[in-house]
Amino acid sequence: MLAAVVVLAAVVLLAASSSATAAAADPFTLSSSQAAQDRIEAAGLLAAQADPAALDRLVVLLQIDRDAAVRAEAARAFAVTRNPLYHRTLAAAAVQDPDPTVRAAAGQSARLLWDFGRRPRQAAGLSLICPGCGYFHLGRPGRAAAYLGTTAALVAAGIVLAAHDSGGLRLDSDVGPRMTPTTAPLAIPALMAAQNLWFYGIFASYRDARLARGDEGYRYPISDEGLTRLVTAPVRPSVLRRPWFWAGLPLALGAAIGFSALVSPSEVGKGTRSLGDGGGVWFLGRHHGTAGGLALGETYYAGLFLPVGVGEEALFRGALQPALCESFGLWPGWVATSLVFGAVHVFNFLDQPGGLATAARAVPFLTAVGAYFGLTAIKTGYRLETSVALHTWYDFLIGTVAFVADPDHQPFSIKIGLPF
Repeated sequence: MLAAVVVLAAVVLLAASSSATAAAADPFTLSSSQAAQDRIEAAGLLAAQADPAALDRLVVLLQIDRDAAVRAEAARAFAVTRNPLYHRTLAAAAVQDPDPTVRAAAGQSARLLWDFGRRPRQAAGLSLICPGCGYFHLGRPGRAAAYLGTTAALVAAGIVLAAHDSGGLRLDSDVGPRMTPTTAPLAIPALMAAQNLWFYGIFASYRDARLARGDEGYRYPISDEGLTRLVTAPVRPSVLRRPWFWAGLPLALGAAIGFSALVSPSEVGKGTRSLGDGGGVWFLGRHHGTAGGLALGETYYAGLFLPVGVGEEALFRGALQPALCESFGLWPGWVATSLVFGAVHVFNFLDQPGGLATAARAVPFLTAVGAYFGLTAIKTGYRLETSVALHTWYDFLIGTVAFVADPDHQPFSIKIGLPF
């Protein structure tokens, strides 16, 4: 350390004065304003070099210079380095320095270097393992606890509801109007909300880690949209009037219905009646007229599919696609994300008879749908609101088609009564 001080003193004095007398003096004890200004300028030069020797000299200025203005400038200069190894040094100065200006400058730089020490992919990976736990890595335990606690509460609610529900069906909405037997219709929305809050938390921790670093060092921007903005996207006029939405939605919907009719013609219209035939709607064990039952069924589907649209788009187009695009390039990353999106939907079919055969037909179609969602995100400024609106309305309208075609075989269509 003493050697570093001597070297720094020589550099500063040689640059600042041609006087042999001045050159023999220690710059840390000089009281003239010119000497202080020289050391302030030296702080910026040392930070710009960014090599370990230069940064060690910058530490000397921060820790032992007698002029508070020099120490404050040294603290600010560390922010330029973006080097998280000096976070603790600055954090100590933020507490120990006798001058409040220096403490403030050191604290601000310490926070910035802390953020640059956080890894976005590590944050996302931790949130993948445990809902919201990437925020522990980001030094935000309150937010991590909020994600974890809310997800756990939704799962617990789903388990409780499942213990009391019976009957019902599961909707495989991504492919078309196909229904398969399951139980617990009230548990489904709670568990779907939990799953998609978990998905959103992966995106949110990845996003916040990148934004805290100013999104520096990335070729493609990350969406800064929060949860409220994404939840309201499917009903926001500014989103709905975009051609990527209003032109793409009917094409995707028509393709899904046509695909379902092509690959599973016996499943389409398999009910004994459609909603237009009359007879009302059974909703969670109570019978309603057609209009009232339709309103209840659509409300159920809105609550079911809005979390899906937000959560899946946040995970795939918000986190996975940007990460893969950074690794492989824009279009290879887009293709890879679309393939992953299609592949993970194979789990929708594994518990059905002939599930693998159905998945083999459905996954390529879902990959194409996911590719359109991903292209929409890219073409609308690397933002998610349009793809969220598309995904939500796509699933909702698929559910509506299934409901109108066969109101007696829906997740909520529980009938309770005597058999005569």
